Amino acid sequence: MDDTGIVAQASTFHPWDAMAPSALSAIMKRGPFRFSAETGCGGSTIVLSHTSGHHTAFAIEGDDRTITELRGRADLRADKVVFVEGETKDTLPGYRFEDELDLVLLDGPHAYPLPQVEFAYLFPQIRLGGWLVLDDIQIPSVYELFGFLRKESSVTLEEVAVRTAFFRRTGAVESGPDGWPLQGMNRRTLWRYSWRDRLRGLVR
Repeated sequence: MDDTGIVAQASTFHPWDAMAPSALSAIMKRGPFRFSAETGCGGSTIVLSHTSGHHTAFAIEGDDRTITELRGRADLRADKVVFVEGETKDTLPGYRFEDELDLVLLDGPHAYPLPQVEFAYLFPQIRLGGWLVLDDIQIPSVYELFGFLRKESSVTLEEVAVRTAFFRRTGAVESGPDGWPLQGMNRRTLWRYSWRDRLRGLVR
């Protein structure tokens, strides 16, 4: 099956909640990958099972029995996929990967601050030159992370496919134990709260 066929097949899995075909195609064109990971699972898992040598999906079964359904799909290359079942806030902190990741897709729980928690644990695992993919940026809690990443010097926004953003890791993050002043979003403090501190600095 060629790439177009894989994307077409993957798009039929839970179509009411699927990534756009153009986003799935954008994942495929960046492959192949040695190691990849995602939070959540669905059509993207099918695509990544075809383009990744080893894929890890952090997901829950849920009312739709998503993991069970995926395992029963003929178009899932099950030998390439490991499912880590449970809530990502519990499963990610202690997980150890075999190697650096070529691509990470964040498409798990969207309630604040869970996308940010997933980012904190998974971004350091991405190799330089690898990709961070952020799905559902139309949701405010996810869009906040999207806005943060757009100001970061360690990543470059390559593409937005409908509601899925593709960032490429282009630099290391040298932030120390608390490098908040080095983050793009923190280059300027908020004037309405910091003017007294700035004024005090001027009159010393």
